[in-house]
Amino acid sequence: MDSWWFANFTTAWFILAPLIAAYVPRRLLKSYFNHHVCRHAKSLVALVDPYVTVDIFKRFVDDDSISSSDAYAEVRAYLSAACSREARALRAESAMEGKGFALSLQLGQEVADEFRGAVLWWSSAESRDEAHQWQITRRCYRLTFHQRHRRLVVDEYLPHVRNKGKEALDRDRRRRIYTNNIITDYTYQDDRVWNHIDFKHPTTFDTLAMDAAKKQEIIDDLDAFRNNKEFYARTGWPWKRGYLLYGPPGTGKSTMIAAMANHLGYDVYDIELTVVRHIHDLRKLLVETTDKSIIVIEDIDCSLDLTGERRKKKTSSLSSPPFVNYDPDDDGRKRSKVTLSGVLNFIDGLWSACGGERIVVFTTNHVDKLDQALVRRGRMDFHIEMSYCRFDGFRTLAKNYLGIDDHPLFESIGEMLAEVDVAPVDVAECIMTSTRAGRGVDSSLQFLIEEVKKIKAKADAEAKAKAEEDESEEEEEDEEEEGEKDLQLQ
Repeated sequence: MDSWWFANFTTAWFILAPLIAAYVPRRLLKSYFNHHVCRHAKSLVALVDPYVTVDIFKRFVDDDSISSSDAYAEVRAYLSAACSREARALRAESAMEGKGFALSLQLGQEVADEFRGAVLWWSSAESRDEAHQWQITRRCYRLTFHQRHRRLVVDEYLPHVRNKGKEALDRDRRRRIYTNNIITDYTYQDDRVWNHIDFKHPTTFDTLAMDAAKKQEIIDDLDAFRNNKEFYARTGWPWKRGYLLYGPPGTGKSTMIAAMANHLGYDVYDIELTVVRHIHDLRKLLVETTDKSIIVIEDIDCSLDLTGERRKKKTSSLSSPPFVNYDPDDDGRKRSKVTLSGVLNFIDGLWSACGGERIVVFTTNHVDKLDQALVRRGRMDFHIEMSYCRFDGFRTLAKNYLGIDDHPLFESIGEMLAEVDVAPVDVAECIMTSTRAGRGVDSSLQFLIEEVKKIKAKADAEAKAKAEEDESEEEEEDEEEEGEKDLQLQ
């Protein structure tokens, strides 16, 4: 009986095997058997292998996640010291202010760590992230430990690693200025929503050309914000503050932001709103900012549909997401644009409370064009007018560029600047032009006086022409009114 069954099975197999090979894809067979073999093999290995592994993946942003974890960077910072002692193949990156190098593991390298008598091993590896929808292969730090230390690792060691890593990151932290990526879509290939360089702007409040009393008021407000964490927690307010900088071009709005960042020691995030497609992307940008940062939107009156009265909703765009208008680009393609409502949610919506110690700064040349909902107190808490250069601002510029605190010509220059609207950048350019030409202090100040006189003469001529034009228009209107009256009488 057995021989008959075996003979028939063998015959059937010889008949079916070629058919299976011909019609069933080899890749499918390989995938099917590999999956089941690996699954059962892992179960068998778990019975004899007492070691547990934990993979901490490199930070990642995709369409389905709003924020990414910093755990990978914290582990790398934590392991930097151990790497310098034990690892044989290292990766070196520039440390803070170019002082030495920060070391990390090359792929495949391993270092040991000890915590409360337990020995653990860290290695740099590549692993398939099965939790991700594309199951892509990514870099990770792999922690290996004996299963008897599971509770110790989960409850104490991993929090210890993150805390020490955060301390190391803060200690070696370089201040940076960020700008959002100009991309068509956030896909699985993207690693960051921000690009950055080191922030090394030289401006401070000491070198800022501004009224001394107003400057001190701003400094006091910044210090009060930074030192009042308990106040914000006690009153239930998110630890953030809004500043609106407004004034004509050349009055130092961008320079003021640099001075604020240097005074507080904060990073700067410069958002280019015109490349943000959707409110969802704006949220991504927000949650990817760090604490102790200044979030800047410059020239907001020129950014998207944010000025004046709110645009009426288009009834035909039923499929459009909230807070988004779809307008064609110059080449005819459609691109979604964040509207006023989206920016308001960005400033003080629920998502704005993530993190803490953040300052939001808007700048504009035309504050009168902004919707009042955008600049009201509570959103923009401190309105700072960046005005034309007056005597206090000039004295700061004279000290910066000429190295003097006083001069006999200061009085006449102060009187002229009180009557003429000159931007600080124009005053600075006059002084710099003189110093580059090798002129002395007296010649430089005299040159500035002559330039201010030219500006005043030009302004007077324009004002006179404008007055004559207005007078001419009034006369024409009067003549038209008289003509209409004559027609009515006839």
